Amino acid sequence: MKKILCPTDFSETADQAIAYAAKLCKKIGAELTLLNVQSIFSLPPKEVIKGKYLATKSIAEQLDDRSYEVMKVFKITCLSEVEPSNSRLSDVIAAKASSYDLVVMGTNGADDLYEFFFGSRSYQVVKKSNTPVLLLPTGCGYKDISTMVFAFDYQESHELPLTQLRKFTSLLESTITILQVKKKYVRNEETESQEIRDGLKVIDNMTGINFETIYADDIGFGIHQYLVKNDIDALALCSIHHGMGLIETLFHKSVIKQLSATADYPIYVFHE
Repeated sequence: MKKILCPTDFSETADQAIAYAAKLCKKIGAELTLLNVQSIFSLPPKEVIKGKYLATKSIAEQLDDRSYEVMKVFKITCLSEVEPSNSRLSDVIAAKASSYDLVVMGTNGADDLYEFFFGSRSYQVVKKSNTPVLLLPTGCGYKDISTMVFAFDYQESHELPLTQLRKFTSLLESTITILQVKKKYVRNEETESQEIRDGLKVIDNMTGINFETIYADDIGFGIHQYLVKNDIDALALCSIHHGMGLIETLFHKSVIKQLSATADYPIYVFHE
């Protein structure tokens, strides 16, 4: 992982994401790029007539200042890019993301995080790009990710999408726990789950990967409680670009909404 993209709108939440991304870059030896997207439809007609360069010049200067500050404080390479566009914000970020290894994005809490998964902007970044996204709720300060929980129902798919997740966790030297959530204990299902786990361990190298099954009437609350109780550093979810789509094979919308309301840890959304 050599290049990380961090979109910013100069908000406090975005500044927190920049600081997090800078520390992550320093840890893994990556290069950071700050991206600001300017819609020409939001600009005064006079500036639009003058052209994209003049319309975005002051923004570019602000972003250059942020970039210089990041390089000075964190001692990393930090570039800046302003993109004037008449396209949707999510389309521009998704297109840019294809040239990067990771996108780091801040969120403003429950409503914004819910919109990330099912709204019109950030969700589209995940949907249209194969680049993983690290989502940071407001107030989520940097902490080394040494433990990662991947919530995934392998009993349904009989496989584990781990390629992108392993690339990330290997750089961080973190462990992975595959968490399966069931509403109640059923002996036959547990026996089947164990057989699937045994088969996966034979097929693939599962060094550093643990399996856990928990039982909870409320799946979202169960996942959150597991992370909090076990002091887990981050949650991983898989965006599948076929079939039903983003995480909908795992959790319905109310579960994601509940996770978004309670999460104060990074959420790593990757693709297979």
